[in-house]
Amino acid sequence: MVNMKNLDDLEQRIQEDFIHLNIPKKSWVISNNCLDNKKVDVVIVGAGMSSLALALALRTEGVQAIIFDKCKEGEEGPWKQPALMQTLRSPKQAIGPALNFPSLTFQAWFKVQFGQKAWDDLDKIPRLQWHDYLQWFKKVTEPNIIYEHELIDLKVEKQGSQLYFQNTEKVETYFASHTVLAMGIDSFSSPSIPKFMEGVSQNLWEHAYDGTDYNRFKGLNIGVIGYSAGAMDSSATALEHGAKSVEILCRCKDLPRVNRGKVAVNSGYLNSYPYWSNEQKWDFNYYLKQEKTPAPHGSTLRVSRHKNAYFNFDEHVVSVKENNSKISVYTQKHTFVFDYLILATGFSLNWSKYAWLNYIKEHTQQWKDVYISSKLPDEGLAQSPYLTTNFEFIAKENHLKSGFSRLYCFNYSAGMSQGPLVGMISGIEQGAPHLAKTISAKIYLDAFDQHIKDIKLSDDLELDGSEWEPALPYVTR
Repeated sequence: MVNMKNLDDLEQRIQEDFIHLNIPKKSWVISNNCLDNKKVDVVIVGAGMSSLALALALRTEGVQAIIFDKCKEGEEGPWKQPALMQTLRSPKQAIGPALNFPSLTFQAWFKVQFGQKAWDDLDKIPRLQWHDYLQWFKKVTEPNIIYEHELIDLKVEKQGSQLYFQNTEKVETYFASHTVLAMGIDSFSSPSIPKFMEGVSQNLWEHAYDGTDYNRFKGLNIGVIGYSAGAMDSSATALEHGAKSVEILCRCKDLPRVNRGKVAVNSGYLNSYPYWSNEQKWDFNYYLKQEKTPAPHGSTLRVSRHKNAYFNFDEHVVSVKENNSKISVYTQKHTFVFDYLILATGFSLNWSKYAWLNYIKEHTQQWKDVYISSKLPDEGLAQSPYLTTNFEFIAKENHLKSGFSRLYCFNYSAGMSQGPLVGMISGIEQGAPHLAKTISAKIYLDAFDQHIKDIKLSDDLELDGSEWEPALPYVTR
């Protein structure tokens, strides 16, 4: 093995790997699409981890994608804000967006900078270091990203979609033969706000995902509703910024102990999940929801090490009221008074979040249109998009089926149909190549007649006639 001493050596190895694997492959795409005429073969909306992995997977197939992101360069994803966890929850050995390129892994990137001992001592990947790694990953894989362009509308046509982006100056329109919606948890979901918060002044509470300035909580009594990883991260961050106290209000009588979803993850699970029956998918996802996901060990210890952190169990919130610039939380057993309240109440699908998302809802199938378990009813599962095994939306109307089969859900909302093949670090190495091969095949089939014609008319000579001389007649020799 070549001894690599620094990041420059690793980057040189990556470029050599690309050369050895013929990446980028010779272009085979027959298309007049280009950015100059605002027509693109593949558009990926969002420039986070999943998008970077998919762009690389497409590149290995000889397909160039254009990525649009609403953020400024370097601000993509949730890692700098609003995420509050100190470390990722995935194992440090996770392959993630590196796909099948060993030199692109976080492990390779970390070791060449900090050494083997530091790697051995590392427990989990620090959140901000993961952001730095993704920025480096973007640098060496060179995706084509257009920043500060937010998707504001989308209309599906027979051969693709019209996409409307708002940039800093105007609205720009692009036509994409294939469009991938990959904006992470923000894609189709909004923070879940319980009904008991109706009428409560917004200056006294926020959702844990809001990414607030926790410095302003110094000396305050803070309440946190929920017991998820987000609840622990919010509580710990408030305490670390000098909160006088943090009361965590949990409906459960005890914290969940086993992460069933983590236990499930292996290659067989990832490869087979898209092909499970509707009943199997529904039953399993319902089970996971009922079991709940425990907060990570480290995140929970990060809270409990503070003597002014209080875990309150079996506290079912009945109502929340504003009283003299304080916020009172009434549970079935107690009344809590706080200076500020944080809701770690998760996310839920919100098909009305954007006009273009409501448009997708109106014209494509949800799970409730195809399958609902009478034994295990769940409105959240029922509203999930019902996708093909290739992440494609399925149109309700026949005349839109072709167009919507060119629109792909490559974000957390695909989980009911596709399992953790997207949105999870452990699954993206399977999901990105799967979708890339699907899109590659469709692009070829779009120009099938021309490809076959070019094959038949090819003058790429293997032999030019100078390689041999005809033998004299056999009888004369």
